[in-house]
Amino acid sequence: MEASSTNKPFLQKKRIRGLWLATTTFFVVVFLTRPLYAGAALHQLSENIGVVLVIAGVLGRLWATLYIGQRKNRHLVTTGPYSITRNPLYVSSMLAILGVSLMIGSVLIIAAFVPTFFFLFAYAARRESEYLRSKFGSAYDDYAARTPFFMPNPLLMKLDAEVTFRTSALSTAFRDSLFLVALIPLCDLLEFLQNEGYLRAVFYIP
Repeated sequence: MEASSTNKPFLQKKRIRGLWLATTTFFVVVFLTRPLYAGAALHQLSENIGVVLVIAGVLGRLWATLYIGQRKNRHLVTTGPYSITRNPLYVSSMLAILGVSLMIGSVLIIAAFVPTFFFLFAYAARRESEYLRSKFGSAYDDYAARTPFFMPNPLLMKLDAEVTFRTSALSTAFRDSLFLVALIPLCDLLEFLQNEGYLRAVFYIP
């Protein structure tokens, strides 16, 4: 008899393929377009807020990795960032994606891509939730009942006295985060190339 899909961990390859497709589309759109209000004061404010969100997203991913480490799908982690949201890694990634979108400064890009990435993360998170419920049973039900699925609630914070983790897991998370950090100077470089006429936009968008 074929095992139920809820008894198997969510295949991360599906999520990764979806993310790569969305990310590639995002960068193609960014390189072919330019916001109408680039260089305006509002654009500068949006860019500054975006940088803060990207950094917050990176730090959030590193914090979540300290707690989950190699224990994902093996142990039910309910402390640290996992005490305020069941999906701190996805929440942190969404912060970074929103930050990058704000740095680009296009309302249309924000409206198109932020919901797209959110849908991908929410889908993966729900599939993972089904698996954890099938594996941990009532323990996960109790955890889910008191912990938000996505939107963090800082009032629920519960910290451990100490946390053990594998350096390999943290190194992997740090390496992955470098891509997000690199987007900050890359966005500035893109804006410079467009302002100097080295890179011409095909479309101007709001």
